Amino acid sequence: MPSISQIQKDAAVERETWQHPNYKLSDLKLESSVGSIDGSQIAWLKPLPADASGEEILRELETKGVAHVKGVMPREYVLDMRRKWFEQVAPSGVLKEGTDPVDGIYCGKEDTTEFLGPEGAAFIKGPREENAHFMLATEAHSAPWAREFAENQYLVNAAKRIHPQWKDPFCMRRQIFRSNLPFAKGTATGVHYDHIFLRGGPPTFLTAWVPIGDCNPNQGGLMYLEDTLEMAAQGFLSRDAVGYAREVGGGRRWLIGDYEAGDAVFHHSFMIHASGRNVDPEGRIRLSADLRFADRAAAYDRRWDK
Repeated sequence: MPSISQIQKDAAVERETWQHPNYKLSDLKLESSVGSIDGSQIAWLKPLPADASGEEILRELETKGVAHVKGVMPREYVLDMRRKWFEQVAPSGVLKEGTDPVDGIYCGKEDTTEFLGPEGAAFIKGPREENAHFMLATEAHSAPWAREFAENQYLVNAAKRIHPQWKDPFCMRRQIFRSNLPFAKGTATGVHYDHIFLRGGPPTFLTAWVPIGDCNPNQGGLMYLEDTLEMAAQGFLSRDAVGYAREVGGGRRWLIGDYEAGDAVFHHSFMIHASGRNVDPEGRIRLSADLRFADRAAAYDRRWDK
């Protein structure tokens, strides 16, 4: 079997040769919470097809730290979840009047703090119970249809395919649904890796980042710092994705994707990642889910299943 270093070299060659059919890296104008990310600082995260074997996906995870898998779930199933979410929060006024909820078009208000969810609770102005969007999004997190989506068998079966030795694969109850508003300041997820937050158990869980709707590169989906599985890390690392990649990452690039409804991105518990800022010119809200899977028959951080 080739060494990890050789696999990383092969992966680097693959990233240089694979090109997206619809986007050129040099044309993208991406942003982090701190600054712009130019074409020299990014590379494509090449997706795997829907019929990729569990062995192929696991090999990507163990050698590259991340695997973007196409079509894990039916597209319409995911779009139905997107519609339910935005129908739930629509009374807050977050959507542009007269638009279809499934499109998730932002109303355009300059003060985006009016439309934060549980993940942004610390930035809400005034009492949380007086923030209509926060209350509606909080209710959505515990709605039966949201829980059903998090636990859907398409994802559970994918986890089982990747880890066939798991006796009882399940999705931990503490899931996170994030809605990133277009052009909102400071909303990009900072640089981090997951195990520091689930350190109450071994690093054997599997994270699935799920775009709930199409998420092109401009919408600030997750991005992964190439070849960082073996880097020493300390949890939440920086708000500045550009500076971190340059100063700590030794010039490593951020791997980005063009994610579609139905895709899932699985990543290793030590893979360093962040998100971009949503700069979608059509004003679409980026909705996504952070889900963690584990084997109930083995050790895991039980705090995340409460």
